[in-house]
Parts: sequence; structure tokens; C-alpha cells
Amino acid sequence: MPRRLFAVFLALSATALTSCSDGGGTALEGSLQAYGISGYEHAQVGKEYWVSMLQMENKSGKPLTVLSGKIVHVPAGLRITGYRINSSGGIGGHPIGATPVGAAEDVDRAGDHKGSSIQIKAHALSDLYYEARVKVTGAVHGDLTTCHYEYRQGSTTYHQDIGCDTRIRLGKPVTG
Repeated sequence: MPRRLFAVFLALSATALTSCSDGGGTALEGSLQAYGISGYEHAQVGKEYWVSMLQMENKSGKPLTVLSGKIVHVPAGLRITGYRINSSGGIGGHPIGATPVGAAEDVDRAGDHKGSSIQIKAHALSDLYYEARVKVTGAVHGDLTTCHYEYRQGSTTYHQDIGCDTRIRLGKPVTG
């Protein structure tokens, strides 16, 4: 009898877990960055760079709210120190690759957007996207890969990984 009760408890627990979170979301699609490697070949040890993540498209017929975005694989020589949300500025695209923190190209266009979530209408491309602040700590051994998103659609929370690759390498500093 105790075995049967334990099995019922396990089944009920599994049902409760899957009703509040589904690991297999499919509503998001990435921008062209999902299909290639972007890069920056002039990185310096000790410097920080903003790395653009994917501009997301909701390919489903229901609106959704992206709750968070992060880069899954961070190679030796790089460390993520934070994230921010930025905007394409209504131009229909966003920078790809890495931009030195504090450079003229380092523009925070998020405007009056507050918080860490991004709402995307059904069948729409978001103007907002996540950026990772990355510090170079030494020789870089690999690429930043896989963008992981958590989003809510209706009352269900989903997790979805989308391919995104950024190559950062040490090189001569850009002078200008």
C-alpha cells in the first residue's frame, strides 16, 4: 500500500510541475544572427563589451512576454557581468556582434522601457532585444553560444534555446 501511495504522489507532483512550466517552447524565432557567427577581433583583456542577443520574433498566434534572456555557453576568457534591454530604434534591425562599453556606438536606445521583460504581439518582431555585458578576462577559448529565453504565454511559462554565436578574439585595439 505505501508503494502505491508514493507512486500516486509522484504522478501528482509531475503533473503540477508540468502545468506551471513547459520546457519546450516554440513560439520564438531569432533574427538572422541565429544563422551565422558575428564577431569582434579587437578585444582587450580587462575591457568590457556589449554583445547583442537575438532580436526576437513571436511566430505564434498569441502575444507573449519574454521574462529573461541569457547566453548559455560562455567560454574561458570571457565573463558575463550583466544584461540590459535595448531597442532597435524603430529601424527594423539591431547591431550584431560586440560593441565596446562606452564607445560612440554604445547607445542605450531602450528609452522609457522599464524592467527586464519584453512583450511581443502575435506574429510580430520585437523592437527590443537583450544585450549581455561581457568582460574579457584572458585568452578567449571558444565562442559565446546559445541564447536561452524564458517567456510566458497565457498562464504557462516556457523555456526556449535559439542558436546565437558571437566570436570575440584578442587583437590590436581599434583606434579612431
